[in-house]
Amino acid sequence: MILQISLAVVALAFVVLVFYLVQTLKTLNGSLDEIRGTMVQMKGELTQVSSEVKDVLHHTNQMAVDVRSKLQDLDPLFNSVNDVGRVVNDLTSTVRQSAETVTSIIDKGSRKVQTANPSKISAIMNGIPVVIDIWRSLRSRKNQSTAIVPKIN
Repeated sequence: MILQISLAVVALAFVVLVFYLVQTLKTLNGSLDEIRGTMVQMKGELTQVSSEVKDVLHHTNQMAVDVRSKLQDLDPLFNSVNDVGRVVNDLTSTVRQSAETVTSIIDKGSRKVQTANPSKISAIMNGIPVVIDIWRSLRSRKNQSTAIVPKIN
């Protein structure tokens, strides 16, 4: 009798265990279905995002090629600007040397005229270096004032 009761209790315990095990497996199956649905949704979104990333990369490559070609087109312009700058620098140096030469010649000529003939021409020749000095000082003041106060167009 005890054996039969023990077998009945073991059988009942086994049935209860199987029942809870089935419930757990059903819950686990539902969770797996949700995970499967989420994975399918993520796969679709990932495909869409990857195609958008490919488009962005393609447009970025096109822009890089376009910028590179435009920069290559601008190289001759920058070379020309460099050449013009050098020419202007050379011209400025030449004009400066010429002005200094003319000034020294005028200074020497006015001194010769002053010692040789004290006439009206001599007085004019004496005034030329003074006028040149005044002109230089006015020009330097103008350059200093334009350097301090920018021009407004």
